[in-house]
Amino acid sequence: MSMTVGGAKTILNAVIEKTKKSIERLGTYEKELADDKATLAYINSLQDNGDPLPAGSPYESFTEWTDQIEKEIRSGENSLDRISVEKAELMAFEYFVETAPEA
Repeated sequence: MSMTVGGAKTILNAVIEKTKKSIERLGTYEKELADDKATLAYINSLQDNGDPLPAGSPYESFTEWTDQIEKEIRSGENSLDRISVEKAELMAFEYFVETAPEA
């Protein structure tokens, strides 16, 4: 099945809008990652000081809490990596839409 340049541009215009919306969430991901890293530092501080888990903590141990925060940090870092790829894709898509000849 072959596609015309015009057809590709139509599809890519929709992808461009979706990609822009995804990239707009960069600040949110950066804040969440900073919060998660601060939480990990807090957990480590509690452990270093020999403090108990905070009252009402949903975690049964520091290890469980640390494991969860480390997962969230990895997820946040993966989101930032994905946004970097999306920025490159956006540049390529916009370039194609602007410069590809229709005929």
